[in-house]
Amino acid sequence: MPSTIRRLNPGDAHAWARLRQEALETCPLTFGASLPDEFNALVETAGDRLEVREDSAFFGAFVNNALIGTIGIHRDSGAKRRHKCGIVAMFVRSGNRRSGVGALLVKAAIQHARSWEGMEQVQLVVNDVAPEAKRLYESNGFRTWGVEPRSLRHAGRYTDATHMILHLRERETT
Repeated sequence: MPSTIRRLNPGDAHAWARLRQEALETCPLTFGASLPDEFNALVETAGDRLEVREDSAFFGAFVNNALIGTIGIHRDSGAKRRHKCGIVAMFVRSGNRRSGVGALLVKAAIQHARSWEGMEQVQLVVNDVAPEAKRLYESNGFRTWGVEPRSLRHAGRYTDATHMILHLRERETT
């Protein structure tokens, strides 16, 4: 099934909030965030996150006009950290996984990172409960640089967090 990838905006807030709710309910150890008590709080958060800004972007994958996957990218602030950015909130509905949608979302985020002047590296964190996601990131050039044991705890279970990095250009000689 063909999918469309595009940058999300505040008009997508309700659809993003529904998908985020699904992600946090079905994959609680995959995300550091917890589900808020009120759905409207999630919609408000979505509206803020999806504002078009120079230092961040969210992309969505759509099939038949339905949002089935998302990924966010955020540039670090501060003069000494502007060469880095991070991927956040990556999720694809379970019924749409293994269809190439995740790869399209990751590529959109990396392409956006490359558009930022002076950008050198993309970082992310993936938990050990999501080995398919880790393989997806590795297939796009990300490499592990560290592991945080017992990073998250939910319902008596722990997960380790793998920190990964993608270098966008060769390291400059100093």
